[in-house]
Amino acid sequence: MMSRQTLRPFLAEFLGTALLIVIGDGVVAQCLLSDYQYGTWLSINLAWASAVCLSGYLSDPSPTINPAVTICIALVRPSVGQWKSMPIKLLAQFLGGFVGAAIVYVNYRSAINAWDPEYTIPGGSILSPRGHHSAGIFSTYPAEFFTSNWEAVFSEVLGSAVLMFGSLSISDPRNASRFPAPHLSVFLLLLMIGAALGWQTGYALNPARDFGPRLFSAFIYGPEVFTAAKNYFLVPLLSPILGCIIGATTYDAMLFEGDGSRIADALDKAEGHGSLQLIDD
Repeated sequence: MMSRQTLRPFLAEFLGTALLIVIGDGVVAQCLLSDYQYGTWLSINLAWASAVCLSGYLSDPSPTINPAVTICIALVRPSVGQWKSMPIKLLAQFLGGFVGAAIVYVNYRSAINAWDPEYTIPGGSILSPRGHHSAGIFSTYPAEFFTSNWEAVFSEVLGSAVLMFGSLSISDPRNASRFPAPHLSVFLLLLMIGAALGWQTGYALNPARDFGPRLFSAFIYGPEVFTAAKNYFLVPLLSPILGCIIGATTYDAMLFEGDGSRIADALDKAEGHGSLQLIDD
């Protein structure tokens, strides 16, 4: 039997991700189903950022609630036991996304049925006479004007890179005095990304945020949630991982001065061995 102390980090990942989806998908539902009478793009950005901020208080250290961040940290800044605990941690995150989406659906089921009785999917085969697509409440879909999903890949990679770069800056020990409230700083970071980079793809930035709810929505809308928009589900599932690795590599290669980074340690080793050094007389 595993103790509560042992389970707590995984429970924090599960509950944190579920909270993220209840608030994040919930605000999208409120905006869409009310035809933006009770919400705006700003309220969507504020709610998502607030949910990420609040989840950070669920445990110490804070849960990542993001498989892309979890994988990136294990690759770039490895520590003892990371890979061993990763399967359970990732499962907790994806399961949290699934459960969070189920809660949102139960809460808004009647409103969804009234607003989109056809239960349509953006880019799907069933068309809504009113142009409504309620499947977009649960997971992200690309803007209609994209000519290729590669444009969405770029947008998601860019947003995820900024997320990881900013998060490492906030958590850098050298910046502790400048970021006395790191969770508030993360709130501002997410608000910034949503306001500047979120419109075209819904800024998933998080495989669990998209795949968990998408998997739940498949029970309601059918398997086309995976095949719609040329199998778009792969974009928010994989692009955040690449983006986070790019953001972490950039920060550690250029700015990080601490210990424990494979990137920084490799560069320090290269500079100390075999590089051309100029010595002043």
